[in-house]
Amino acid sequence: MSSADTGRKLLDADEARVARASRELTKIAAALVSRPMDRQLHAQMQAFLEQESQPALASWDALLARTPDELKERISTVLTVQAARRAS
Repeated sequence: MSSADTGRKLLDADEARVARASRELTKIAAALVSRPMDRQLHAQMQAFLEQESQPALASWDALLARTPDELKERISTVLTVQAARRAS
């Protein structure tokens, strides 16, 4: 299992969706700087917007709606699992 697989399993569905979307958007934005008129890149961006944008924004809203106590609990859970994995 790769470290990316391990990291994803630590995240719930909303967290994983937001992380994937953030990585993809960062790659697209960086590519736009060097290739602003690349048709393939525009198609990739359009596909992202049509297929992944709305679910990612809904997940982002769900994360923003978490209370401070929910966030603290989630951080504690993730850190505990990470520590246990490192110890094994």
